[in-house]
Amino acid sequence: MKRKSGWVGAIVIAVGLSLMLGVTGSPAQAAEQERKVLVPPSEFPPAMRKAIEEAFPKGEILKIQKEVEGEDPGQYDVDVRSGGKEYEVEISPEGKIIESKERMPSETAPGGEQGKKWTDSFDMENRTFSSVGRNRFFILEPGYQLVLESPTEKVVITALDETKKIGDVETRVVEEREEENGELKEVSRNFFAICEKHGDVFYFGEEVDIYKEGKVVRHSGEWRADEKNSRAGIIMPGTILLGSRYYQEISPNAMDRAENISDDVTMKTPAGTFKNCLRIEETSGIDPDEKCYKTYAPGVGIIQDEDLVLTSYTKAK
Repeated sequence: MKRKSGWVGAIVIAVGLSLMLGVTGSPAQAAEQERKVLVPPSEFPPAMRKAIEEAFPKGEILKIQKEVEGEDPGQYDVDVRSGGKEYEVEISPEGKIIESKERMPSETAPGGEQGKKWTDSFDMENRTFSSVGRNRFFILEPGYQLVLESPTEKVVITALDETKKIGDVETRVVEEREEENGELKEVSRNFFAICEKHGDVFYFGEEVDIYKEGKVVRHSGEWRADEKNSRAGIIMPGTILLGSRYYQEISPNAMDRAENISDDVTMKTPAGTFKNCLRIEETSGIDPDEKCYKTYAPGVGIIQDEDLVLTSYTKAK
């Protein structure tokens, strides 16, 4: 279920807000002065991209925002990783870099990665699960489908009319098919169940087939919550709290985790413009260099995963 490009517990609201300072819905006074929207990489103007490439020849663009209201409409704010460091770059509407400043490294910054804590215990013994249901940002209903695309990739996510028992829990099978340049790259069968009382959607594992030239060549990333040293994590909380950090996968070879960093993002995709979206930063408990950003729309689900954006979606049967 995790696509990273190279594609709920401890609550620290202040951290979540500060990470998204300047994005739509920042602290009240700033929000009144300016409004920014997230921009998919596919819609980043060539002039802006060229400016970034000239300033950071081997840089990786992490996040793109455009100011639509405020003192500098048309200005782009871009987060870039280069040479093991991260930078905040401001680009004028004409495509010229106005300012570039380095962020404090996470290992030395106050509240950085080493100081962060992620919830990994979820009171499982007192929960009742269902393989069908939905919360505000995640839908587990047979037939529901999302299609996300980039210039080179396509991912189709489908809630199948199929369940699988993981331990004592009946989970919904959600299939994710990923193509690259028209060729099948990966098929994963993900196992989810929703807490009937709280609406938290739990992740109980996945089966993975990696393809090359039409043949399965390996099964990287597979795990199940009923295996030794493994247990379920939360893929989407029922109640969204800014700054909350939680493990999505808990297994020796799968330890993805998430932090809620904004809950009022506005994002335009080929499938429509969505407001009051949830922005999540995902990292890995195994590889500290892994980081990606995803966006979820109310009543829809995931609409952006790095350079993939929602192109269509269908309602459940």
